[in-house]
Amino acid sequence: MSKLAEVEVVLSHSERLPVVDVWLIIDILRATTVMTSWFEAGGGDLYPSESVEEALNLAASLKKDGQTPVLMGERNAIAPEGFDLGNSPLDITRDLVSRHSCAVMATTNGTKALLKAASTGRPVFAACARNAFAALNTALSRGSRIGIFCSGRKGRPAWDDTLCAGLFISRLKDYFPETRCSDSARLALLAWRGASENALPGNASVSVASVESSRFEYSVRTADHAVFLKKIGFGDDIAFASRVDATDVVPELHEQPEGDGMRAVMRPSHGEAHAILQKDLLDSPAVIKPRAAPLEGKLSDNQDGSYVFFAGKEYEKWHGNKRGPDER
Repeated sequence: MSKLAEVEVVLSHSERLPVVDVWLIIDILRATTVMTSWFEAGGGDLYPSESVEEALNLAASLKKDGQTPVLMGERNAIAPEGFDLGNSPLDITRDLVSRHSCAVMATTNGTKALLKAASTGRPVFAACARNAFAALNTALSRGSRIGIFCSGRKGRPAWDDTLCAGLFISRLKDYFPETRCSDSARLALLAWRGASENALPGNASVSVASVESSRFEYSVRTADHAVFLKKIGFGDDIAFASRVDATDVVPELHEQPEGDGMRAVMRPSHGEAHAILQKDLLDSPAVIKPRAAPLEGKLSDNQDGSYVFFAGKEYEKWHGNKRGPDER
């Protein structure tokens, strides 16, 4: 039977997580953009940390083991004391990467969201505007129920992350119009469509991704966090983070043994390896035309039949009949 994609959106890391097959974590200003840039530049393992203290301790431990980690991240957008770098993607260069075997990262929202999603036991990927197409392809290769986790800001929804989630959903519905969206996913989609319509018009002679980039940046710059970043001197980061489909690199969260437990580590995945979506449509200067073709044979066989969204515990109870006890 043909399978339909479903999308759930979590608008901040303070929310309870729904049951999904795969997670895309969004913190475009700036954690997931930095992670993507790190691997795009050829970086090695990246260790996301819950706190500044944990990151400092881990970096010290890695140095004792003979590695050369770079310690990067932020608290309130500024590099914490003892860190090598802040949270600007423009600081990630090939020269920097060549001098460090790995990276340790702690941010106010992004790394916390990654680790929270990891606790569900489902695949977790870092997503942003720059890897939008690749991240969607990667997620669809892992399952039909996609969770988009917006890191938000100060425990609340953030305009920039919500816009990015809406961009992802709009892309998905362009290909598969019957994609089912939860209420929060519909809100994100409406935010993006409304912002896109009110943004500066794009040049019709350039690619769809270029048009989307200009419209996306125009609206992202109005976000509270973007205004703050510009005020403290990081305005160039906004333009960099707003470029749509600049890379096919998608950071993926893995686990590696550490003592008696496991440690989260990120490594690169490449969205080009997944051919569910056809990029030639996005590269055309014409408007993307919807494809009504189902996802038949393309998604993982984790589920059977048709799917309907239910609210809260009723949703989990329904899926609990098809899933393991860890999701009940």
